Amino acid sequence: MDETGSPDWVEQVVRQYVSADHTVTSGPVWLVVRPGGAVLPDHGWKLHVSSRTSNFPALVEKLVPFLVAEGCVFKLARSQQVLHELNDGQSAAESVGKAFTVYPDQRLVREVGTRLAQALRGHQGPRVLSDRRVSADAPVYYRYGSFVARRTTDARGQQITRLQGPAGEEFDEPAGLSYRQPSWVEDPFVGARTGPGHSPGEVLLSGRYRVVVGIREAAQGNVYRAIDEQTDRQVVIKQARAFVAEHGDGNDGRMRLRNERRILQVLDGVAGVPRFLDHFRYGDDEFLVTTDCGPRTLAEDVRQNGPYPTGPGTGARSLDRLAGELARVLTSMHERGVMMRDLSPNNVVIGDGASIIDFGLASYDGVHLPGRTPGYAPARQVRGEPPRDVDDLHTLGMTLLYAATGLHPVTLGDDPELPRTRALQTISRYHGQAPSETMSAIVDLLGDEEHARAALRRLASGDHRRAASPPSPSTPVVTAELAAEVMDNLVGDLLDLLDNVLEAAANTKAANDASVYSGSAGIGLELLHHRDRPAVQRKVRELAAFTERVTAAPLRTQPGLFTGVTGTDLFLQEAVNCGISLTDWPGRSLPPPEWNYETFDLIDGNAGVGLGHLYFYRANGDPADLEVARHCARMVAAEQPLSPSTTPGKADVTAGRAHGLAGVAELLLSLAEETGESWALEAAADCVRHLSKRTRTLVLEAKDPAAEPMTMSWCRGLSGIGQTLLHASKVLDDASLADLARQGADVCIAHMPRLSTLGQCCGVAGVGNHLLDLAVLEQSERYLEAAHDLATHLLLRSAGPPAHPSFFAPDDPPARSLSWAQGLTGVLTFVRRLARGGPDCLAIVR
Repeated sequence: MDETGSPDWVEQVVRQYVSADHTVTSGPVWLVVRPGGAVLPDHGWKLHVSSRTSNFPALVEKLVPFLVAEGCVFKLARSQQVLHELNDGQSAAESVGKAFTVYPDQRLVREVGTRLAQALRGHQGPRVLSDRRVSADAPVYYRYGSFVARRTTDARGQQITRLQGPAGEEFDEPAGLSYRQPSWVEDPFVGARTGPGHSPGEVLLSGRYRVVVGIREAAQGNVYRAIDEQTDRQVVIKQARAFVAEHGDGNDGRMRLRNERRILQVLDGVAGVPRFLDHFRYGDDEFLVTTDCGPRTLAEDVRQNGPYPTGPGTGARSLDRLAGELARVLTSMHERGVMMRDLSPNNVVIGDGASIIDFGLASYDGVHLPGRTPGYAPARQVRGEPPRDVDDLHTLGMTLLYAATGLHPVTLGDDPELPRTRALQTISRYHGQAPSETMSAIVDLLGDEEHARAALRRLASGDHRRAASPPSPSTPVVTAELAAEVMDNLVGDLLDLLDNVLEAAANTKAANDASVYSGSAGIGLELLHHRDRPAVQRKVRELAAFTERVTAAPLRTQPGLFTGVTGTDLFLQEAVNCGISLTDWPGRSLPPPEWNYETFDLIDGNAGVGLGHLYFYRANGDPADLEVARHCARMVAAEQPLSPSTTPGKADVTAGRAHGLAGVAELLLSLAEETGESWALEAAADCVRHLSKRTRTLVLEAKDPAAEPMTMSWCRGLSGIGQTLLHASKVLDDASLADLARQGADVCIAHMPRLSTLGQCCGVAGVGNHLLDLAVLEQSERYLEAAHDLATHLLLRSAGPPAHPSFFAPDDPPARSLSWAQGLTGVLTFVRRLARGGPDCLAIVR
């Protein structure tokens, strides 16, 4: 999309204007330009300049020499294609419009911002929602934020940027979709310390619509419920912001809103379609007003209440009824010549019945706009072929399958047929080659034109009898031999992708993350189990050196097993134990005297730190490590058990392993097992008693088909709790605890078809590791078979051939795609254990 056709065009322009003492750093998203000797404070006022993709070349030619002359540090989008992706409103909503970011001298913020606004008067760009605007007629914005990344971790172990004020104040810095500023600063343009705000009920749109509540906040535009003060009717108002998600010049969200108005007028009177009421403009944005079809979307309904059941006796919330209602709406639309082209769970509203909304991409009278919902759109639409009514039948099938399973389509890779193939394989896996009733109709909707049309007619007429459908694609079955082949390929993928961490730009998260949870230590701990491969040995040495370097940085991470230096030291110690030499690592560090021992959880609090130092005590016999573990154990033992942080069917965070009783019990059990101290054993028994009570409740609630998948997870659910209960059964010599762990595992197995998250912390890999623990402990073929079934489920959520699956998008950040918690490393641990046995890579702290 670059004006000259060269992907390096922007960098070529920049280098024309900078002097020899400037540094230009090129990354995948940004070009960073720094004058020689420039030193930035940690945080301050920054300026953003917004631009449409089409006028970005003119902005670059005008703004680069201006900023070079001002002596500012600045960054700009790497290319027009990058800016197009930033402005799409999907990949990073908070980055829409941020073509340039300028870090001015803090004494000159107002002066530089005002001159920029004067120079760029009339230049068009999307609104920067996280910022305030310098002038109404120029795309120059400002906000207070970080200049130099100083990261810490939140309660869930995720890295965050938190700014420190002069008197110790704290401000969570990351940009959102509304303006915020720290309490200690004064706005350089208006002088206020706090920004103006409006409660929803104070907003009156077009002089008549009083906003009641926000339904959705998005970069493309918000959606509201409002009261029409002229009619006293509740309505829905959809906003389309200017220049966001442009597809060619002039085709942005406003064009899709106008198309939606056109379609709604054609469909006026069709049951299950909202009625058009009004269309107005405010500034550059446009708003569409329609009748309100119901309180929630199908996606929200499934998340809150679980999948739709099928068959007799299922009541009003029935897959059969939903299928019939949607089929009748589509049939009526097609009779009027409209093809919806974007049916998905987010575009179905559940009220008294099911309604279809959001017709921005719909086709009528030979006119339609490009776009699609990934995974739900058929391959024809992905390839840009002309719309046909059978496209809607495909999306109906995918939408009904989501309603039945809670699983969104698999959208990895470049094969437009993959979502359909995986959908059919999933049906075959869990419903057989001859599924009954509505599930049979879903197979036909995803089939050829003849079967799809016949299925629509059956559903619309209320006929749910099974048809003779074509056979579905075969489903891969994971054997020990296939698991070994998958393991080898995943190790190779991990080694290939590791350079994204080892060579990451200095200012990125990946370059500064040595944690177990999302960084290099977690990856390294797993790779140590594969060091029989020469390529792994080399990479582990590089990874250890990288971890050593990050750990030695001036801003040293706080203690913590999963997010802090305790876990980082653990990996380095294991690396040394495996013969890897380190040049500068001084050995494990004890928590400093000023460390805050207030948090008790496993991720970054006392429970994890104590377990880490028990590991070091066993490794080196240093009494100081045992004293740290004792101190942490006494602190967590003094805590009163927290009340359940859940409603029925939801995960119980305060009972879970990551942030609750199960992690606390793990430390107390391990200390009692190591030292035999009576107080530790008594504290462990008391903690496990509370945990057991909470677990029995959770098991009963999780048997409900509507229970959320997180109730099965390692971090907050039955898999992580089960690991602690198995340990407690041994230490406390109580077989009933192991039986409770088995009950929890059986519930996890029953919910297997609904597990969509793949990683260790929240998903499939964590459940799989617990099943393998049970299989090994009890020599149980049943749990080993369940673990293999779970691995087959993993393949159904992947791209690529069975022996070489791909679970994550290639452009995902390393914290997701490679990490122990959420990425490839956690999946690899499960597959390795399935293929050749052995412990979880963190079993050393249990």
